Amino acid sequence: MTTATLTAPTGRDFGTGLLVTAVRPEPAGGYRWRRAPGPLAPAPFAPAGAELRRLLAARPAATSVRWAVGEPDDDGRTYLVRGATSVAAALLGGGPDPALAPLVHGLGQALHELHEQPLPPDVAAGRAPRGLVRFTRWLDGRSPHPRSAYAESLLRSRLGAAALARVREHTARIAAADERVLCHGAPGLGSLIPAEGEEAGADALIGEDVCAAPWYYDLGWVLGELVELQWYLGGDRPAWQRLTNALLDGYGRDLDDRWRETVAFRVLLHVHDYTTYVGWEPKVFEKYTGFARHLLSP
Repeated sequence: MTTATLTAPTGRDFGTGLLVTAVRPEPAGGYRWRRAPGPLAPAPFAPAGAELRRLLAARPAATSVRWAVGEPDDDGRTYLVRGATSVAAALLGGGPDPALAPLVHGLGQALHELHEQPLPPDVAAGRAPRGLVRFTRWLDGRSPHPRSAYAESLLRSRLGAAALARVREHTARIAAADERVLCHGAPGLGSLIPAEGEEAGADALIGEDVCAAPWYYDLGWVLGELVELQWYLGGDRPAWQRLTNALLDGYGRDLDDRWRETVAFRVLLHVHDYTTYVGWEPKVFEKYTGFARHLLSP
């Protein structure tokens, strides 16, 4: 399931109904990533005006991870970065390599710094996370896509009423939070691009989902992906734990008692996005909702 939605080799186009990507080498070095909403995407990318782009680009490079702020390109964004594949691709191909820990640590640091930046007025004016909007519309029975509407009709029986209520309470808490910060909105490992060659560090794509949300939304997004990948791939548990520790150490804070609901939200959003924008696979639905039910069990 996960492999269908992350990265692809250099010079190829790939994507889903939600997001399409093209990676091309640059003659002078580096790579040009162009990303655009897919044909079934429910909304365009979040606006990224000049003020926001300046704020993100001017952030001191205090970590091993640099923000790559996309430039408008028709309905998409173009990013100039130093690599052709993502951390997610590296994890899927080789498991939890210890060499990735500094990059995950740097992402945690970069998110912490981002959350300390002033919240631009246009972002502060109620711009909710796009992933949260997709998810809550799905749970509320307002999905326009037949596959996801059918999947939603099965959720209560798969998760149980109590578990589903916990997820709803979690998303409601995010939406109603008073203390909101400037959030990335979807800081996935598929958008974290290690530099190639002798260069150190990585570039993290930002701008498509920038929003106002509580700090734990971004941190939980990355933590959720790490937990899901560990469950999906298996392998060396201490090595996976080192990646998780690197993220939390980089950010300087953990999720305390929120982590189970946070990870379950990320897993179930993945269920929604795969079902809606890739295809309906009953075994995949059962497997992933079973994992979410395990996370939410008393």
